[in-house]
Amino acid sequence: MADRFADVHFALAHEKSPDLQDIEIVALDPFLRGLLFTDGTVSRALEAQTLSRVTVEPVEQVTAPVPQPAARYLGVGEGEQCIRRRVTMHIADEHLAVWAESYIVPERLPAPFVSTLDGTPQGIGGSLQQMKLESWRELLRFGLGAPPAWADAGMSLSTLTRIYRIITQGQPALLISEHFALEMRSGRYHLVGGSERADS
Repeated sequence: MADRFADVHFALAHEKSPDLQDIEIVALDPFLRGLLFTDGTVSRALEAQTLSRVTVEPVEQVTAPVPQPAARYLGVGEGEQCIRRRVTMHIADEHLAVWAESYIVPERLPAPFVSTLDGTPQGIGGSLQQMKLESWRELLRFGLGAPPAWADAGMSLSTLTRIYRIITQGQPALLISEHFALEMRSGRYHLVGGSERADS
């Protein structure tokens, strides 16, 4: 039942990758399951669940070539130049809970989008809402993996990774990979710094 549920919501749930291992969704606590399946703004979902401020901190925003399979997911040629954005999310300025990397195809978005993104502390979701841009999220894949190579984290830490794209005007304009820092408690995975706040 759980596997079929994931198949319904993740378009490429069965696509294999050497950097992601399969994970049963029943191994995730309810808070993590909510984050995995949300099609809204992650920072808002985190704030609602933890009742704490979530800070989105840009790490990098550069023009860079798109690697595979990101290029395929975006429908662009491998190596095409896009904007690569990397951010971290902290809960209550204490716990680094999420690393996120985005590839943005600027010509598929309104001209002011990138400048709006630079000035919006809520990140991509906040920028989309501020511009009132009609869009929808298509969940692609998820699995258990290590923190991204660019993260300043111990590689012994596990993450729940999900990959999705944001489609607007009929074309994928952004591809986002989110890595949620995990800890194991009571036989289930929990978000580092998140579950104890959600339960309090």
